[in-house]
Amino acid sequence: MIARALILLLFVTAAARAAEKVVPVRTLPEVVIRGIQPGSKQVFSHETIEKTGAHSAAEFLDMVGGISIRKDATSGGQEFARIGGSNTNQVAVLVDGLKISDVGSGESDLSKISVERIESIEVVRGGNGTVAESIGGAILIRTRSPEQDGLRLSGETSETLSTLSATRTWRNNDFTASIDASREQGQGDYRFRITEADGNGPFTAHLGEVFKRDNNHLLRDHVSGRLAQTFGIHEFSGTYSIERAAFGLPGYLAPRPTPEANQDELKRSAQVNWNASTSKIEVQSAAGFQSQQKNYNDSDPYSFLHESHESSSRYSLFSQVSRGTKAISIEADGRLEREALSSGVLTNDQATRNRWRAGTSFTRHIQLAQSAARVASITGFFAVERFGDSQLQSLPGAEVFFANKTSIPFTMGGRYSKAYRAPSFYSLFWNDELLAQGNPDLRPESSIQYEAYAKIGSRGVYSTSLEIDASHNIVKDLIYWRQAFDGRWTPQNLRRATLDNYTVGLKQVAVPNHLEAECSMEWLEARDRSGDRVSDGKYLIYRPLRTLNARVSAEYRQSFVVLESKWVSKQAVLETNSKWLPAYTLVNAEWSQRFRWAGAGWQAALRCANVLNSDYRVIRFAPMPLREYSISLTCDLWSASRGS
Repeated sequence: MIARALILLLFVTAAARAAEKVVPVRTLPEVVIRGIQPGSKQVFSHETIEKTGAHSAAEFLDMVGGISIRKDATSGGQEFARIGGSNTNQVAVLVDGLKISDVGSGESDLSKISVERIESIEVVRGGNGTVAESIGGAILIRTRSPEQDGLRLSGETSETLSTLSATRTWRNNDFTASIDASREQGQGDYRFRITEADGNGPFTAHLGEVFKRDNNHLLRDHVSGRLAQTFGIHEFSGTYSIERAAFGLPGYLAPRPTPEANQDELKRSAQVNWNASTSKIEVQSAAGFQSQQKNYNDSDPYSFLHESHESSSRYSLFSQVSRGTKAISIEADGRLEREALSSGVLTNDQATRNRWRAGTSFTRHIQLAQSAARVASITGFFAVERFGDSQLQSLPGAEVFFANKTSIPFTMGGRYSKAYRAPSFYSLFWNDELLAQGNPDLRPESSIQYEAYAKIGSRGVYSTSLEIDASHNIVKDLIYWRQAFDGRWTPQNLRRATLDNYTVGLKQVAVPNHLEAECSMEWLEARDRSGDRVSDGKYLIYRPLRTLNARVSAEYRQSFVVLESKWVSKQAVLETNSKWLPAYTLVNAEWSQRFRWAGAGWQAALRCANVLNSDYRVIRFAPMPLREYSISLTCDLWSASRGS
């Protein structure tokens, strides 16, 4: 499928060049977001994300203070975000206004969203007036439109996986189009070392020995296309993507690996958007469909589950209207979704659910000086939400902040929000089998979060920015999986939990256009407050107590160097806090060089992951790779209309 798509792409490109006419192109100015952002949200532009050297949304967000990424290093695995100690399915991820979460688990995979596709990422902590299921927060991603005609070919290879991709873009006045195709393939047999966390401390079998990850092969093909047309103040766009993957599931080191388990997946998605904006009013609407099929097979006679088939779908409608003046901003939105899941591992084999949500917000801007250098804003937002036959939920919130835009700009404020999340299909209806069992009596989760923040920056070429954020999140009926006396895992409601998160971030431009440094420190106190005799007051599992991120990026004569370090403290892996994953330090480095040759733009890169060869675990019994090297080469071929 990918081979045909690549051949078609090249033929289309050749035909376009043969018939090419130089047409004046209206290029929109690049939007670069710098300095202090208003309110409690964080906004990162494409330029900012690209400078970090990250390849995916997950890689970038893993270095953002207050956010952690859960992963297990399997080739077919997914990467999910936590915000402020939340569960991974308590973070809502929207791409161009629509959710991308898995219908069964409610988790959103960020590993497949390429940085090249991203125009901006916005992070909001806690409940959001326009986003459902955001107990931890929301990640809002906007995709890019082509700036010019072009063809990009790229390849990357490491010791275990290789990727080939091609992107063709067109731009003609108010019309843009793009086609992306990629193939990822390899054995995924990375090296790892057995640690004390993989067994019984110093008595662990094969302690210190190095092995290769078995049954971790991957073959993934992806094709997507996008069309957009602007008519005056209106923009219409449509996207379609299809992805097919086949991969091994190596399992965890305990209780036992799964050397014969395999899964193949087929994902499809389609979306249409309409945006219209004037100087005072903006309208956004979107409709989308996504489907997924999973086929699991394990021929191992000792396996608990030998075969399963699953299919899911989601239909979504979303609309938002906002009106703003210097004094007042008003916003209203509505969202409607229908989800369906059919699987042999579910009770009654099938589950469906409708959900709807409506929200509104009102902001009053108060100018405190004639020059508008000092502004205070008061925002109130309110939403109502309903899942299936559950009770209607009312979700109020408010925010107050003050912004100073003088020579030393700063923002400070506070936020109150309430959020709600219904149990996932897997948690409710997982069929009774030897390893797990669903719980149809689960109650929905709800939370109340209080947040205070301050941001200060400096102007000039040697800019400095400091961000401080503190939040207290009270989660009621938190859903977690507990292992019963018979060994089966069953989801339960934790009556009450508290998540106290404190984050400090600092960024400094040391040499303008050449050297930047940034770091962030996070303190997290995620505790069980259920009153349970065994677990009350204990730390929630897989929440590191402290996390330190640091990054240095340098640029000189088209050479780029990025060095990043992440230190993660110990984290509990049992409710009783009797077992902990040890602290670890992870260092990654990348060097890249841009140059022109044969009329094309080229970029070569060398990357070293886990420079220190650290033994670390993000999830217990899931071994992570030792030091790995990868190289990549990208070629940009632009049409003759460039710059005309």
